Amino acid sequence: MNSKSDQEILEQVEAKQALHSLNARFARALDRMDRCLMVSLWTDDARVDCGAHQGSAKGFVVAVTTPDEALERSFTSISNEYFEVTGSTAIGEVYMINISTVIEEGKKVDRLIGGRYLDSYRQEDGQWKIAKRVFVHDWNMTQPTTTVWDEGLFGLITLRGKRDQSDPVYALLGQ
Repeated sequence: MNSKSDQEILEQVEAKQALHSLNARFARALDRMDRCLMVSLWTDDARVDCGAHQGSAKGFVVAVTTPDEALERSFTSISNEYFEVTGSTAIGEVYMINISTVIEEGKKVDRLIGGRYLDSYRQEDGQWKIAKRVFVHDWNMTQPTTTVWDEGLFGLITLRGKRDQSDPVYALLGQ
């Protein structure tokens, strides 16, 4: 027998959906280097531990939203999500995969990384935000890029993703 009321169950579902949306916005902000969006996702006192950056989320936001000529494109996908919500706080484990095309020593390579975000979340002014994010690196691979843009079927698909706010999603969202 379930001891939770319908209202409590609904609140849990709403919170988990909001946390999913928060992580989807994080992936977009990362791939599009959208600093305004990225800033909005964190509590003021948020902390990050992702290897290259350990400390305040503010420094992390600047680092991941500053254009880098060596980083040609990035695609981040989130998948398995597990959240435990207690009132206005939550913890979660979110699986992610990122593929980036980077220029190393004058040659393009594709880097794939898989891992998990181990997060603490907090609700502020009715909005869920990331209070702490630890990245767990589970696997990676690097290989010469085999990207084909202008041949065959790929040549017919002319709408391309961008690493900034000129990406087509911003027109869709009216931003």
